[in-house]
Amino acid sequence: MRQLVDLTRPMTRDTLVALGGRRVNEGWMVREVQVEFLRDWSLGDNTSQCMWTIGDHLGTHVDAPSHVVADGAAIDAIDLSRLVGEAVVLDVTGARGRGISADDLEAAGTDLHAGDIALLFVDEPAGDLDHYLEHQTYVTIEAAQWFVDRGVTAVGVETACFEHAYQRTIVDRAYEPPETNPWPAHKICLANDIYIIEGLTNLGRLRGMRVDFAAAPLPVPGSSGSPVRAFAWID
Repeated sequence: MRQLVDLTRPMTRDTLVALGGRRVNEGWMVREVQVEFLRDWSLGDNTSQCMWTIGDHLGTHVDAPSHVVADGAAIDAIDLSRLVGEAVVLDVTGARGRGISADDLEAAGTDLHAGDIALLFVDEPAGDLDHYLEHQTYVTIEAAQWFVDRGVTAVGVETACFEHAYQRTIVDRAYEPPETNPWPAHKICLANDIYIIEGLTNLGRLRGMRVDFAAAPLPVPGSSGSPVRAFAWID
């Protein structure tokens, strides 16, 4: 019987804390979903309907090329087929707390072929600010190039950020001009239409396995990313 494994985090404040630690309470740029009920049974209405206010990089989400590539495709113009297909869950737990190198991927990725999706299992600690400040696991520049050289279509990680979030945003001041290449590992992948999926969960159930995978974004015009429902299925 086919088994479905949900790889998506719930769209709640708990997810923000799990991915960002106490940064969530320090005015971090990603905010929780705001839900405004326009009609609701509890208000005496005969239906329920609401309005969402939501960031395009909340929780489990896909980065579109336009996130870091000036002329890159926005989320409504990406090739959806690159987010659906066979995926290999690479066990790179040996790299936990540092940058994932090309050697780490080479050791774990012998079954990865062109056209596959790569999912990186690290078993990252959740909600630990000190860990994220100093020891967040991240994808190095050489590892990003490794994915390009192997022709994968997408890469998924458990962390909120593909690269070291604190280093890039606070130390390197990546969001402040005149920085011209603030997210080099992101850019290497996204400039080559290798889409990035961040904030995955439950990859430990699939470690070392080849699975069928899908992560479907909403085609919001011009957006640089989108929350997704990511899942895998195995026979």
